[in-house]
Amino acid sequence: MTTYRFRVKYEHDPRSLWRDIVVGSNRTLDEFQTVLNSAVGLNQDHLWFFGTDQDYWDSDVQYKRPGEIEHSSGGMFRDEEEYDAGETTVGQMARQLDLDERDRICYLFDYGDEWRFYAILKEIDEDRPSDTEPEVVNEKGEPVEQYPPPPGEDWED
Repeated sequence: MTTYRFRVKYEHDPRSLWRDIVVGSNRTLDEFQTVLNSAVGLNQDHLWFFGTDQDYWDSDVQYKRPGEIEHSSGGMFRDEEEYDAGETTVGQMARQLDLDERDRICYLFDYGDEWRFYAILKEIDEDRPSDTEPEVVNEKGEPVEQYPPPPGEDWED
């Protein structure tokens, strides 16, 4: 029985936009990412990964969107490890990366626009059920606008 509470922060404005998300260790990274995206205002239409490096693309380990690994270079240019986020649980990732409270992972969404977030492990709770669905338990700031109107245009007209 274990849950994790991550504080997910928007890299470009971490003090103004963050979300605390609690997720059970038996939930997949894909489930975690779905709640994360919804909470910060992003859709599900792009490639993404969780990684280990604050420079994102330099992550030695990447947990990628389900189906992406079959279409990727497979670490052809670097010695990275890739995992399918639809098959990897949050608990498996925490064990593989030896995560402790205050450790940090990165999240990159949309390889073109590069929406960058990082998640700090704020709490490991061994008394809550491991199948706890991901949920936002605390938040600050307005969601991002993934597709803002072009300058000078108002899409609501």
